[in-house]
Amino acid sequence: MDNGSFSTTVFPDNDSFGHPVDRPVREPLYIVIPITVLYSIIFLTGVVGNVVTCIVISRNKHMHTATNYYLFSLAVSDLLLLVTGLPQEMYSIWSHYPYIFGEVFCVLRGLAAETCANATVLTITAFTVERYVAICHPFLSHTMSKLSRAIKIILITWVVALSFAIPPAIQFGLIDTDKPDMVSCNVKRVIWKHLFEMSTFLFFVTPMTLITVLYALIGLKLRRSHLLKKESGSFCSSKHLPDSNNSARHHHSQSSRRVLKMLGE
Repeated sequence: MDNGSFSTTVFPDNDSFGHPVDRPVREPLYIVIPITVLYSIIFLTGVVGNVVTCIVISRNKHMHTATNYYLFSLAVSDLLLLVTGLPQEMYSIWSHYPYIFGEVFCVLRGLAAETCANATVLTITAFTVERYVAICHPFLSHTMSKLSRAIKIILITWVVALSFAIPPAIQFGLIDTDKPDMVSCNVKRVIWKHLFEMSTFLFFVTPMTLITVLYALIGLKLRRSHLLKKESGSFCSSKHLPDSNNSARHHHSQSSRRVLKMLGE
């Protein structure tokens, strides 16, 4: 009997002790409705924001910078993840069973989710490395064009992200039971039982550690530059310095401001 909180159809399932229990097709309305509203807001704002970001960057030549190229890559990743994942997730909270999108979409959804997650992490890591090289090793950063280097890094990032997303994705599939109305999209086959641990190490632990170390080195570099600037200013006044020294200090001040501006981008 439907009391307004659950749908009328329930399917038997087993608890941790193997005893049959009834699982509703959907959760109570006081859970489903707020989640649906929240997901809808996230979907609309996310799609509009990322589409606008991509259009603005692509149509304005003065915005074709290395920083904006990385931002474009992140926007594409977020947009792909929203379009392929959120609508299906919204449907599933209203109807857990059966899975109506087919096995191909089940695998592709897993592939898109893994690829986008990997690409986002790798893009942020690559961008952090770019900032570290530009601040701590400025002469090295000029050995290659920033735009061409950014494009190559972004392309490599997506290829690596897709390559490492294929093994987890092909593990998914439609799981059939004795009742056809209980078909679900879940892990169907296990290729390698340590695949999740490896993915977590490669695309979470390692990037986060590298990002933390690089920003710590950037902070130390900027702190040393600031201390040197204060020491030089304490020993001599600008009005007693030759014009050449004043010019050098002005150039150093401009360079420091450019570094701080780049960090704020």
